[in-house]
Amino acid sequence: MATYVLDTSAIMCILLDEEGAQVVVGLLEAARSSSSEERSTVLLPFVALMEVEYSLLRRLPTREVERHMFTVERWPAQVRESNVPWRRQAARVKAGGGLSLADAWIAALAIQEGGELVHKDPEFDQVDGLRSLRLPYR
Repeated sequence: MATYVLDTSAIMCILLDEEGAQVVVGLLEAARSSSSEERSTVLLPFVALMEVEYSLLRRLPTREVERHMFTVERWPAQVRESNVPWRRQAARVKAGGGLSLADAWIAALAIQEGGELVHKDPEFDQVDGLRSLRLPYR
């Protein structure tokens, strides 16, 4: 069973219908699979959801943002909130340099869970021990 952690950019590419959206939709469909051998786990870090929400609030009316967030929260994915081991892993990632605070949290979750980070950001390439699936970026 594969585990995927969605970065903010992966969530936004679905909501904004950007290139790479079909890849993320495929991962979500696999998380919904009825076959336990084919089913994957998709994780949504709390900080990625916050970034999505504030990004949408800058572009769209509040009602539309609420509708988008309601939809995301109903995806076949697990929202992960902060805990001490994750915080400590995020501190180690952040100490390595080159990432924003939010990106350090997101990368740390993928490392901690032994999962693959789904993203569009080249900054993640420098993180030791991080497996990733880079989406197309224009």
